[in-house]
Amino acid sequence: MNTKLSQLTIIFLALGAFVTGTSEFVVSGILELISLEMGVSISIAGQLITIYSLSYAFGALFLVMLTSTFDRKKILLYAIFTFIVGNFIAFLSYNFIMLLLSRIIMGMSGGLYIVVATNYAAQLASPKRKGSAIATVITGFTVSLVFGVPIGTFLAGYFDWHYIFLIIAFGTILLLMGLYKLLPSIKGNQALSLKQQVNIIKDRRVLTGLMTTITWILGYTLVFAYVAPLLSSTANLSIEMTSIALFVLGTFAFVGSRFGGYAVDRWGPNHTITVSLIVHIVALFILTFTQHSTIGVFITFAVWGIATWTTTPAKQYYLVSLKPQSSETVLSFNTALMNIGMMMGSALGGVIITYINITNLSWIAGLFVFTSLIFIKYSFYLDKNITNKPTTS
Repeated sequence: MNTKLSQLTIIFLALGAFVTGTSEFVVSGILELISLEMGVSISIAGQLITIYSLSYAFGALFLVMLTSTFDRKKILLYAIFTFIVGNFIAFLSYNFIMLLLSRIIMGMSGGLYIVVATNYAAQLASPKRKGSAIATVITGFTVSLVFGVPIGTFLAGYFDWHYIFLIIAFGTILLLMGLYKLLPSIKGNQALSLKQQVNIIKDRRVLTGLMTTITWILGYTLVFAYVAPLLSSTANLSIEMTSIALFVLGTFAFVGSRFGGYAVDRWGPNHTITVSLIVHIVALFILTFTQHSTIGVFITFAVWGIATWTTTPAKQYYLVSLKPQSSETVLSFNTALMNIGMMMGSALGGVIITYINITNLSWIAGLFVFTSLIFIKYSFYLDKNITNKPTTS
């Protein structure tokens, strides 16, 4: 496959990450509309994000393991097809159980897709551009925050929210046809044994690094999953203004994801992750005071977005550097645990807003991100000790 065709294929793979990300996060912006139509509370509706994240984690970890020996092109195309079916079910859903089922289907297929697509991108790229290819697919997921979620939220102000999933389905059909034509066949690989995978997790540097993933994204999702009801109750923002706030957040999330790659190359994972987490914590605590002002929300969201997603590529770089020979497995764990963190964040957020005022979400989220800072600093400490340990002849 020539270079230009490979680059085009990688872009298509990134578009797949975009649509799966849009389906995952768009619910955050239309939570109140779903709650009203389905006759459930906001906290119950928020579990649509919880179940998606759990299903995504299952797909990213267990379905990847179960299908590892099969032709990767077939698995990727089957994953996309299943994702399309899930979106059609969401469009046709007339009750909460049916909508919940659609989220399970979309989540499992989306999780399988993102891991296979990331691996595909790495194999299609030249050795010197493997990192850039992986980053492109990840950026597709981040761009869903920039355009997918705000546009979906905005459209929900004018059309029935069901049509958002219909649009995603038809867009993904075009993507499926493109990838069918472009993707070369890649044979499956021998899966790592359970013992080999356990040995990876037993490395305390990797374990604490993965705990950072859970607590970091938990803190982020705690606020993000309930951002629409939060802003409507504090700053009195309409759904249109909420979509603009999400656009600001997503734009700076995109900037952060690109800056994170540059920063980790220039300053290393230790400084990049540490600084970005500190800024993330500060932004969440400040949001407690700025959430009552439209301008304050926009400014805080800008800082929050860039800090949060600067962490992502830097943390993935760090985890891969710990186990370069098992990078796909480590990234699979990271993707799965990231979505478990999202699941925990949306579930805990539902409990918090049921028993505590919703205005407390941001500072509570800040405490979880602070926990992630402790985990990653301990991981860096362990890694430094191993690196500096003198070797014996």
